[in-house]
Amino acid sequence: MPQSTKKNAKKLLASFGLILCLLAILTVSPVSAGTPVSVIITDYKVTPSVLLPGEEGTVTVTLKSVSGGTSTSSIKSGEDALQTTTSISPYIESVILKSKDFEILGGDSKFEGNIGPDQSVPVTFLVRAPQKSGMYFPEVWIRVRDGQSLKYPVPVNVNSQLSVLRTPSLALENTFPGTVKPGTKIDGTIRIRNEGSTRADNIRVFVNGTPPSVIPAGISSFLVDRLDTGMSRERNLSLLVDKNTPTGIAEIPVRMSYALLDGTIIEDTGSIGLDIRGESEISITSVETTPTRVKPGEPFDLIIRVQNTGTGEAKSVSATIDLPVKGAKEAFIGRIKSGNDAPATFILEGAETGEYTYHTTISYVDDWGTHSLDKDLTLTVPANGDSSGLLIVIVIVVIAGAGLFWYMRRKNGED
Repeated sequence: MPQSTKKNAKKLLASFGLILCLLAILTVSPVSAGTPVSVIITDYKVTPSVLLPGEEGTVTVTLKSVSGGTSTSSIKSGEDALQTTTSISPYIESVILKSKDFEILGGDSKFEGNIGPDQSVPVTFLVRAPQKSGMYFPEVWIRVRDGQSLKYPVPVNVNSQLSVLRTPSLALENTFPGTVKPGTKIDGTIRIRNEGSTRADNIRVFVNGTPPSVIPAGISSFLVDRLDTGMSRERNLSLLVDKNTPTGIAEIPVRMSYALLDGTIIEDTGSIGLDIRGESEISITSVETTPTRVKPGEPFDLIIRVQNTGTGEAKSVSATIDLPVKGAKEAFIGRIKSGNDAPATFILEGAETGEYTYHTTISYVDDWGTHSLDKDLTLTVPANGDSSGLLIVIVIVVIAGAGLFWYMRRKNGED
């Protein structure tokens, strides 16, 4: 065999071997397809609710995905394998409304595509009612690719005396303030409205409260004899908010019961929502210096201790002083929670002997806005060691003792 032919054969074998290796290394294999995909109809609506013979209307059904399942694939490279899992969404091939009595004017087979997990899709059909009155049940046919198809009958009333049972529906409204402070009494009203299609009788309303946070002050229940459709009744109500109630939204349960026309008792629930916001209250508990005895001309620290005695957190707390002494005259404290205190420290360079009256302003922010506290304070800087005062005291004591001795001696001599 010629040398060139051998070389070409070797190159061909090498290329073929490389292809086999690549095929062996990269292998993609599906693992599982999960549960079968399907859809359900969660709701339907006919507009108008009662069609007249020959009248046009719409039929709307709401589709929702169920049992989407997953699909897993793996990519192998040698001994390693990488798995990838993806969700499977049902693919709707057609949605058809089938009926021997209704004329389908539009919407038939207009929807096609995927429905994602927990996604609801409304599909509407335009129809013309038959000429004969009665209850009809056109069917919605849904075809799902590689899944379970569905048939669903939709009841449609064409000029029939049959109707859905009419019932009351009570709605609760209130006029309490939007924001409330702990430790206060608030007044407002609650309004009961009948938004149903028939009358409600013997309506009883109970405001349960949430002890000890929020409780009714005084009457916590009342009775309404009857409420016709669209009518409402209003009652005044007072609530006590405990001082220790935490900030946030407080829900006060309201229980309502009423009677239907046939005497059946129905119970319903509602709530009154209060946005409780704490209010901070700042005060000065003490004023100290370090060292305790300030010496003239020597640096010292002035410490003003600030306390929050309110019901809410104080934020962005800061203090300033106008003491006529060089040094830092502004101190940032930060946050002070309810019931806590914190120091405002001013590092000062020194002051001459004397008594100084100065003004301090403490600024802070809470849930109700920006506030400030103004206070006049006094700083006394005694003379060096304060020895003059002590010397005066000693001299007075010596003089008094000598006078007493002289008086007693003279009295004893006279006796």
